Amino acid sequence: MVDDFEIIASYKLEQAIDDGVLVTVFKNRWQQLSGGKPIVATGHLFGEVSLAALQEIWNAYTHWKTHVEQTLPEQDRLFTKTMNSKKVWVIEDAQAITLMYPEDY
Repeated sequence: MVDDFEIIASYKLEQAIDDGVLVTVFKNRWQQLSGGKPIVATGHLFGEVSLAALQEIWNAYTHWKTHVEQTLPEQDRLFTKTMNSKKVWVIEDAQAITLMYPEDY
């Protein structure tokens, strides 16, 4: 049980990548950027923005993570950035760091 909801299925990171739901980004730099943790984007986001835009999102996220996150109450610790007039989230969990549109969640 997690937050009063029973988990009935899980989607493994590797399977989501194989299925194209998630796309690896910056893979050759994971060690430097995230200590080796996979960085992925949803296929939806990846298909709509350039690699330069993904880098811009990543740079803003790392600045926020270093300088802002710890100043916020826990319930407000969700990174968001607007890209091409659409909101983008960056969510880190045990498996990966994921760049996504909210509707991809």
